[in-house]
Amino acid sequence: MNMKKNYNFRSIPLLLILFSLGLISCKTTSLRVQVLVPAQINVPQDIATVGIVNHSLPSKDNRLGNFLEGFISGESIFADREASYATLDGCSNKLNNSPRFKSTVLSSEDFRGTGTKQFPLPLEWSQVEMLCKKYNVDAIIALETFDSDLMHTGGSGVRNQTKDGKTVSVVEFWSDLKIRVNAGWRIYDYKNKTIIDQNVFTDEQGWHATGPTEAAARGNLPSKRSCVNSAGRYAGEMFAIRISPNWVWVSRYYYVKGNDQFKEAKKYVKLNDWKGAAKIWSKYTASIDPKIAGRACHNMALAAEMEGDLQAAADWAKKAYVNYNVKSDLTYLNQLTYRISQQAQLNEQMK
Repeated sequence: MNMKKNYNFRSIPLLLILFSLGLISCKTTSLRVQVLVPAQINVPQDIATVGIVNHSLPSKDNRLGNFLEGFISGESIFADREASYATLDGCSNKLNNSPRFKSTVLSSEDFRGTGTKQFPLPLEWSQVEMLCKKYNVDAIIALETFDSDLMHTGGSGVRNQTKDGKTVSVVEFWSDLKIRVNAGWRIYDYKNKTIIDQNVFTDEQGWHATGPTEAAARGNLPSKRSCVNSAGRYAGEMFAIRISPNWVWVSRYYYVKGNDQFKEAKKYVKLNDWKGAAKIWSKYTASIDPKIAGRACHNMALAAEMEGDLQAAADWAKKAYVNYNVKSDLTYLNQLTYRISQQAQLNEQMK
């Protein structure tokens, strides 16, 4: 099963991607797969391409205040400006890795906002229409606000270490850096002249370092600017997840021991031939040995899921649990039931 090629979008919600195989016990083999989960909100299906613009930079009236804020707080001067573009890149990259949107960062466009957590007035619809036609996109995503706060703490403590066979106490200094990011967004649908979504994402990330001196501990932290950029990029990715279905990794397993035929089926799994493996497992789903039958039913459930038939997968997992007391399949059944419940939302979000 190949990864993210040009699939029929109607089948994408059922898509699973084989990633890796590894033994987790003598009787089962684990694997990691990607499943498509729905976005938090529904964006109209006729919007397939988006342009992402920075509307968070301060206007002339706000530049001095932003400069003084960065100077007094110890933030790198103009760090928020650089990080706001990292935020745009994070959003765009995440959207382009999803099956729903194609995005372009409109880095050459200059729209000024407040440079603070306060939302500016929305873009004029004439501006939105100009951008959509100029870049041939269906909608505009604007980063309307971007602001970061840096918090630095430090201290020292005593720890024991062995030196020349003796235990000695040494003083160790530590230093923590926390970044709190606030990113506000709007989506402009120029055809319908509506703002589809207005949302603020806030997040805090932290870094910890130690050293023999206070200066060494601080020096072992990454630069403040790189930390702000990292936090901004993450904020962009989180907004992309809000508006677009995205791939997430999940863990699965199947039984490789039961009889010699189970080992034979494993060869088909390694070739991503789930139909071939299922042809073998299906022979043992009614075995007189309940242990073998239960394992075969579980494996049939996984094969069905990998083929995109979630209802059949749930039916097999239920049979493994109810008929053959494979207790772990109750968890698997719940996972499959949840995926089935997401299908209507995914179908609405995907063309």
